[in-house]
Amino acid sequence: MPTTTTTATKTARTLQASASNAAAATTTGTGLDVTTKLGGVATLVITNGGTGPTIACDAILETSRDNTNWYEFSRQTASVTNSAVATFNVLVPESVMYLRSKFTGNTAQAVTVEAYFQELTAFSTS
Repeated sequence: MPTTTTTATKTARTLQASASNAAAATTTGTGLDVTTKLGGVATLVITNGGTGPTIACDAILETSRDNTNWYEFSRQTASVTNSAVATFNVLVPESVMYLRSKFTGNTAQAVTVEAYFQELTAFSTS
């Protein structure tokens, strides 16, 4: 009897390249089309400077059905600790059509933000 092997294909995607989010600003990534994908894991990272913000930055993941109207899917808040790095992982189901990241809320100090998506692209059998 032949043996069947199933292989998962995964793709690393960038939702937001490393950038500075100024105090009282919002950094929004470009929408990612995942209409033909099988879900994945989004990783959102906030790094405080040597002096942390007065109010912490929020890491937000948004979804859309049309890549125009966006709705909050997940929100986590970093700390205000000096030089702290907050990493948040969010499981994104296969039913999501479009995905993007947003960072906002920090006051008094800038923070560094970035977001990535580990996409489950396909399964194949051999």
